[in-house]
Amino acid sequence: MKPTRSYHSPRRAAQAQATRAAILDAAVDLFCTHGYAGTTMQAVAAKAGVAVESVYALASKARLLELALERTVDDGTDTALAEDDTFRAAMGAADQRSQLHLFGVLAGRRARRNAQISRAYVQAAAQDESIAAAWREQERRRLQDTRLFVAALAAGGGLRPGLSVDDASRTVWTTCNWYTAWLLYEDDPDRDEASVAAWYEATLTMLLL
Repeated sequence: MKPTRSYHSPRRAAQAQATRAAILDAAVDLFCTHGYAGTTMQAVAAKAGVAVESVYALASKARLLELALERTVDDGTDTALAEDDTFRAAMGAADQRSQLHLFGVLAGRRARRNAQISRAYVQAAAQDESIAAAWREQERRRLQDTRLFVAALAAGGGLRPGLSVDDASRTVWTTCNWYTAWLLYEDDPDRDEASVAAWYEATLTMLLL
């Protein structure tokens, strides 16, 4: 008897990846628009153009929210923040002003969507401890990535006198959070990405240098 060989179809793999992307994009849009309680698996399936069984096969609703947040954080590229091109450019920029400018560009680009999905996540976390635990882990990773940037900024010319890298990291982590972005857009829903980026750049310059 011939040994059983595993079968791998590039076309099938590509279709599976496309289905996953469609489900996650639909989940992001619906969670952002309707929150956690207002989003159903059936609605995600309908928006993605797939069978509801495909949505359940990918993840539970709680896990789908977690994946939707991760997709928002990585701009739909499945790339971790620390590997984002703009983040890496900010880390390696020639001077601190350029570093802060690029970090502002990155924060501005992600602000609106991050605020929307994170608001849904926090609402869900209040009702589900597994979601709350996943949220805490997400925030731990965000602080870790923030510290990478702050350490690079400090190495490029130092921080404001008396400000340590750890304290500065927490300053950036708490300033560049979803609620701050949400307030900015609540104040002016028509804000564009560039104005939000400029706000982050100016605020962090005042706080850190």
